[in-house]
Amino acid sequence: MKLFKSKKGNTDEPSKGIIAEKLITIYNKLQSGWAGWMSQRTSALSKRDWVISLACFVLLMGGYSTYLVISGFTSTSAVISNNVSNIRKPAYTGQMEETQNAGAPLSDAEHARIVGFRKYMDSLQADPSGKKVYDSILQKRPGLMDSLSQIENYYQQFKNKRSWKTKK
Repeated sequence: MKLFKSKKGNTDEPSKGIIAEKLITIYNKLQSGWAGWMSQRTSALSKRDWVISLACFVLLMGGYSTYLVISGFTSTSAVISNNVSNIRKPAYTGQMEETQNAGAPLSDAEHARIVGFRKYMDSLQADPSGKKVYDSILQKRPGLMDSLSQIENYYQQFKNKRSWKTKK
């Protein structure tokens, strides 16, 4: 029984690409080669040898883990100290406001294009035959109209702030 069933006929997923497929092929060859080599080396071991090997591994790793835990509580010479120092304020922090407001992040031409696109979308929404195009655009880009509104609001705030500074 499969835990996760794959969806058949889903063509929206991007293809892996030639390089990714070659890397996967190389990885699978290396993995199977390593497994074959390990099988050849351990094929002569008996059940008794496997049990002894496992017991040695468990004892060695258990002993080392116990050593690490005990030395963590008892040893003080091996402790790495972290130096804590004050955070220094960069020299340019006082100039931040002037550098942010130096120029509009959106030019007037770009703003005109956005307003034109908004008008185009509104006309599509109003027209019964354009409604299908409008809906398909919003289905592919669900947050498009919200983003346009946010950009227009930001641009208007920037314009108001800039005109307020020039009046001073």
